[in-house]
Amino acid sequence: MDKEAKIVAFDPNEPALNTHLFGLPFDADECDVHVFPAPWEVTVSYGAGTAEGPAEIEVASAQVDLFDEQFPNGWQRGIWMHPIDEAWAETSANLREKASQYLTAYEQDDVSDLELRLLDEINDKCGHFHRWVEKNVSQLLAKDRSVILLGGDHSTSLGSLRAHKAKYGSFGILQIDAHADLRNAYEGFTYSHASIMYNALSEHLADQLCIVGLRDYCHAEAAMIEEDPRITVHTDRAMNEQLFSGSNWAEVTLKIVATLPQQVYLSVDIDGLDPALCPGTGTPVPGGLSMGQFLHLIDAVVASGRKIIGADLVEVVPGENQWDANVGARVLYALSHRLT
Repeated sequence: MDKEAKIVAFDPNEPALNTHLFGLPFDADECDVHVFPAPWEVTVSYGAGTAEGPAEIEVASAQVDLFDEQFPNGWQRGIWMHPIDEAWAETSANLREKASQYLTAYEQDDVSDLELRLLDEINDKCGHFHRWVEKNVSQLLAKDRSVILLGGDHSTSLGSLRAHKAKYGSFGILQIDAHADLRNAYEGFTYSHASIMYNALSEHLADQLCIVGLRDYCHAEAAMIEEDPRITVHTDRAMNEQLFSGSNWAEVTLKIVATLPQQVYLSVDIDGLDPALCPGTGTPVPGGLSMGQFLHLIDAVVASGRKIIGADLVEVVPGENQWDANVGARVLYALSHRLT
């Protein structure tokens, strides 16, 4: 049965009747949108568990109804999630233990030669991981697929950004995040989750970086934001001040969209949303976007004629009751309709 026949035969009103992402009936080669899982959380510095995000989001996707008001037939594009690489997941878990040993010494200001060797090993293997992600995402982009990287912590975005740079050349990053992630080798980790945007700008992977929802950052990051003309920031406080002064959210989003280039890569750290939507995430911060505000913003990007060329969703920690995975699955489904 070809794809068109499957679309006709498939009943989107029925419960998910297979193990495919969102219960869709398509095979990998019939899907326009590919989700690449990255179960990696070696350098997390507070709460852990984001490496479990891809698997739990896949399970939670079965509970997502397929009707989207903006894209009622969006499911017909096909959304395929690649198998989780268990070898890399195991490597992440092993390195996480070594990172914990190093961090204990680091926090006590008692780093010995042993911990320095551990740090070198972690940085080296993290580099290998990001090259592996880059290779796999590049292969999908070469087939003209749209790709969403599904983390894992925010460091996992690096390989995907490299692949999109090679494919698309010039683009800007729209980062939804409570944090700036502009720290240079945070805690000694070259590829820290808190260093992803510092690394992206250092490698010249994007021409612009627009951060929305920022509300927790350090002095060095504030200085970099002030000094680097590539960076535009819409802090949680500044956006709320506009709303308190009489602007509506549509007006705020138009100002944000106006700062973006024609091609946009969307990097969504779930902690950019209100922590009521993601209480399990590693570093939750009060404030943040509602689901409605988030959807209105990305719809405004699309409505402006700009193209969302790729995306990632990171830092989803399933938690005990699957709420975070439920929200993550719905964010993932929304992203899949809005990619070019």
